[in-house]
Amino acid sequence: MAQNAKARRILLGSAAAVVVVAGGAGFMVHSMLDPEALRTKAIAAIEKQTGRQVRMGVPDLHLLPSLSLSVRDVGLSDMAGGAYADMVTADRLEATVGLMALLHHEIRLDDVKLDHPVVHLERTAQGQANWRLSPAGPQATATAQPATTQAASDWKVQIGSIRVANADLDWDDQMTGSKGKVVLDHANLSGVSGEKPQIDIAGHNDGGGFTLTGYTGSINLTSTARSGWPVALNAAFTSGGQSVGQVALSGSVADPDHMKGYNLALDGSIASLKAIEAVVPGLNLPDVRRLSLRAKVVDGSAADKEGSTPLLDSLHLDTGAVDAGPYVTGLTLQGLSIDAPGPKDTVTIRTQGQWEGQGLKLSGTLGSLQQVEAAVLSHLSDPLPLSLDVSGDPGSMRIAGTLGGSRAVVNVTASAGHLALPHGAGIDHLEASTHLVSEDNGAHFQLSDIAVKSTQVSLQGALDLSVHGGHDGVPLLAGTLDASWLNADALMAQGAKADATGVTAPAQETAAGDTLPFAELRKQDVDLRLSVGQMEFEGDDYHNALTHVVLRNGRLTIDPIQAQGTGRSISGQLTVDASGSVPTISGTIGTLVLPATWVESRAGLSNMVQGALQVVGTGRAQGNTRTELRNSMTGHMGVSMVNGTVSGSALGAMLGDTARGALGSGPIALRCFGVHMDMADGRANIDTIGVQTNALTVTGHGTVGMVTQDLDLHLVPQVLIGGTGASLPLRVGGTLSAPRPKMDAGSDGRYAIGLLLGGSGKNTAIADPCPATLKAAREGQPGPQPTTAAPRAADASTSGGAAAILGNSKGAPNLKKAAGLLKGLGILK
Repeated sequence: MAQNAKARRILLGSAAAVVVVAGGAGFMVHSMLDPEALRTKAIAAIEKQTGRQVRMGVPDLHLLPSLSLSVRDVGLSDMAGGAYADMVTADRLEATVGLMALLHHEIRLDDVKLDHPVVHLERTAQGQANWRLSPAGPQATATAQPATTQAASDWKVQIGSIRVANADLDWDDQMTGSKGKVVLDHANLSGVSGEKPQIDIAGHNDGGGFTLTGYTGSINLTSTARSGWPVALNAAFTSGGQSVGQVALSGSVADPDHMKGYNLALDGSIASLKAIEAVVPGLNLPDVRRLSLRAKVVDGSAADKEGSTPLLDSLHLDTGAVDAGPYVTGLTLQGLSIDAPGPKDTVTIRTQGQWEGQGLKLSGTLGSLQQVEAAVLSHLSDPLPLSLDVSGDPGSMRIAGTLGGSRAVVNVTASAGHLALPHGAGIDHLEASTHLVSEDNGAHFQLSDIAVKSTQVSLQGALDLSVHGGHDGVPLLAGTLDASWLNADALMAQGAKADATGVTAPAQETAAGDTLPFAELRKQDVDLRLSVGQMEFEGDDYHNALTHVVLRNGRLTIDPIQAQGTGRSISGQLTVDASGSVPTISGTIGTLVLPATWVESRAGLSNMVQGALQVVGTGRAQGNTRTELRNSMTGHMGVSMVNGTVSGSALGAMLGDTARGALGSGPIALRCFGVHMDMADGRANIDTIGVQTNALTVTGHGTVGMVTQDLDLHLVPQVLIGGTGASLPLRVGGTLSAPRPKMDAGSDGRYAIGLLLGGSGKNTAIADPCPATLKAAREGQPGPQPTTAAPRAADASTSGGAAAILGNSKGAPNLKKAAGLLKGLGILK
């Protein structure tokens, strides 16, 4: 009985204790579950853990079937100076709450669901990222008193899992230039507070979609004291409903917040690299198809230094088509392969494709991965061995030696059956070689033993480039090139092609294009001696050609300019002084031969004549633009040509109806052409004009505006058809591009129309303007003569071949035939 009584007392005491404890615990839980108190504690805890301001509504608490809450209008502020007020916002948050954790001042949220969250991620050019959070002390809120906040700050918020649907995510990474926006269809994170949180994300944008699955190390946005943070992620990309690639990333990262101390393996298979850029814009990826990549990447930077340096421990890259045009103009690759099994293994390269429409192949080796990376990071201050063979449709080239370092030595050899040059030119049967030495970490280059042999050119020489050897440290290029043979006609880039009529409109000069690049002369110094033993230029043969080009401190001197030709000697000198604010051009030309198309294009003229122009005279001009130079030009000049061609349509436009019907529009053989002028005050005063073809002879004089190109020419054209001819004085106004010819009356107001009346019998020579024209245009210098005889008209049996001047004669034999000719030419109506 005593024992039973004792047992009852113990049972009653225990029950009473349970009731007291349960009552006290219930009171504590009830006080903790006060919605406003819970909100205050949560805000204070999150602000302390993140260093950011938090916004949330009053939570709704639900006890059954388990303790849960829902909160509207949730927000986490952006970093100081960020682009947005809030980095993260959500319309609603729902989660279950760990009841027992509340007893330990911890708000543990599981199965967190966010309704339409919006996340803004940004990183400045200096590397400040808004996703890096900094723990801070308690922050006062609008609804909490300081004492309450202090007490609430002792609490902590932990998240177990998160489920997100229909989230908007945008980013602006100014460090990498990546910027874009995606919709997260779902983002499920489990074990968020554990050691290996699991990740399952799917999203899309207008360019395509992506998935990301796997796990990482613990997610702690406020701590960088992590070692061996694991990563195992798989990403897949789609575009247009089709898979375009997948990438697997595995390994570890010591400091994921700053991406330092990583050791990662990368394995990817991508159908289109550019398509991935559409899903993740701003990456500026090259256009590569069928890419297969396996690589190991480690961080080569010191742990105590800012930033990271990715280095490769191994690499296997194999691709399909690659558009390399943005990097090398005109280059496309059908495939590219790069292999290096380890950091000390040689890098092998193989590729094939097309450059400027011609097939090519490249194969060879560089050095080890370590050597390649060191050379790249040091901008070739460290040496890089290489041996590369390039072959293709044009020919082959081999480059072997060592690049970079304090002294680099490379041998280059090349050969080609036919090497196409711009504008239809080319080199045949080419064999070339040189020896390149680079010293002082690329500050000094020597090209020695230069040897080039081909059908069009044979030369040898040496060049020396000192990067800082010129005045004020500008580059200095010096050397000597000696050619035993040069076919300049085959090597010269041709100018604008004439159309079917033989005329090409001159290039129009814009206001910006009128300014000449004189400033470029101050960016480099040059000292080159060039000699040619035998040269073909504009159809003529020359020998003993020599010139010396010196550019120093913006002053360019080409002296001498000399060569011996057939019937003429080329001589002259040219100076361009751009050392001051107003450049000056001056020169003296004993004789200079230039292509007519080259001269006309730079003078802004149509392609009127073709052939070799012989230029003589002296001139001086100053200014920064073509307009200023033309306006200031002074001196005298003669331009002449023999045995060339002239455009019939251009002559017709200049001479009007007098010649248009007889000449046609195509090119016409030109027996001689000559012009001599004095230049001053923006005008060219032409004292001699002479042109002769088989059907036309023109003489005259006049003036031309150097800038306006306005005309005031007085011409006497003589047109021949069969044994009949006619001459008509013209006055040509308008401009060079739009001449306006009209009949030129004499002082008595009458038009001196001259006739050559044909008949049978001995031919009579027409007055030949070529000797006097060429003598004046060449200023007495020698030059070739026309290879054809002057045209002849039939001797008029009744007039003795004399011209009958209409208006001065009441009649003339064969007047009916002459009148018919004049009417056909539009002179008579």
